[in-house]
Amino acid sequence: MRIADVAVQVVRVGPDFRWGGRRAMDIVGVLVALTTDSGQHGHALAWTAELPAASVAGAIEHAITPHLLGADPFDRPRILAPAWRGFRVGMPLPAIGIVDTALWDLAGRITGRSVAELLGRRHARLKGCASAPPVDSAEGCADMVRGLIADGFAAVKLHACGDVRVDVAACHAARAAAGDGVDLMMDAMAIYHRDDTLRLGRALDECGFVWFEDPLPDDDLDGWIELRARIHTPLAGVDAVRFTVKDYARPVARGAFDVLRMDAARDGISQLDALGKLAAAFGLGCEGHAFGPALAQAANLQVALATPGARYCELPVPVGGLDLGVKTGLVLDADGYVAAPAGPGLGLEVDRDALREAVLR
Repeated sequence: MRIADVAVQVVRVGPDFRWGGRRAMDIVGVLVALTTDSGQHGHALAWTAELPAASVAGAIEHAITPHLLGADPFDRPRILAPAWRGFRVGMPLPAIGIVDTALWDLAGRITGRSVAELLGRRHARLKGCASAPPVDSAEGCADMVRGLIADGFAAVKLHACGDVRVDVAACHAARAAAGDGVDLMMDAMAIYHRDDTLRLGRALDECGFVWFEDPLPDDDLDGWIELRARIHTPLAGVDAVRFTVKDYARPVARGAFDVLRMDAARDGISQLDALGKLAAAFGLGCEGHAFGPALAQAANLQVALATPGARYCELPVPVGGLDLGVKTGLVLDADGYVAAPAGPGLGLEVDRDALREAVLR
């Protein structure tokens, strides 16, 4: 069996998406569709954030597609070896990661197994975590948290708004609204300097937050280590599309992190799986970072189900708002958990007609 066709397209996934019903976003992603000579298909779709989708698509088309055509779909390391050499001189990591994810989806569909099963599934389901937008007031945060709990979530991740006084008040308001039975996290997106980060971290300590994500820039290793020594809330990092698993090794060895985070859809299923093994070796948590289209959410869920230190499945809200391209996306069960969809590979049934209509180039 050989890969006979590679389609790389830029698609608009969420032209009318309003994050948490509050913040308008235009979600554009890169789609890779692989087809074998026996008619099997594998797909991957990821949001590239501030990295222009066209540049990622172009890198795949010119630098990776020639190595895909005619290749055995199970030869992932061999196929991607030239791209990893190119990474040293500027190849975008999402170009490698999206192709890696498409190859895993294809492998699952060929074998009739989910990616979690291929990796060695450890969990039946994971607690759903609402990825909530920044808010500009404590009252707005409390209302938002109450609404997400009413929607069935038992875990909510807040995002910093840029005013540390508002964020401190929002954390206290969120805890008061949620009570003690809901897990709360904060993602500062590395926007604060050390003093304000410490102030916010102490508020998280007071409110019993599960983790403090990206409190500082990922290159401020000394700052991370100092912060970890001065607050009790676990530190989670990092959301960076330039970090491979090798880049986590030094900060992990120096004690900078309590929870490791990576996006399987952008960095690749192979990378997040390797990061989970690194985390397990050091007794750390490891969570997928799943803000993006449904296929991206599914990629992170599949790896998390096979990761010892995983506890959550992050979902952008409203749930289903970025489901373009699949027949049915991920859903919360009655307990607020997310189970693997029943299908092979990434588990979701691709809606090719919807994807075709969303193509920008």
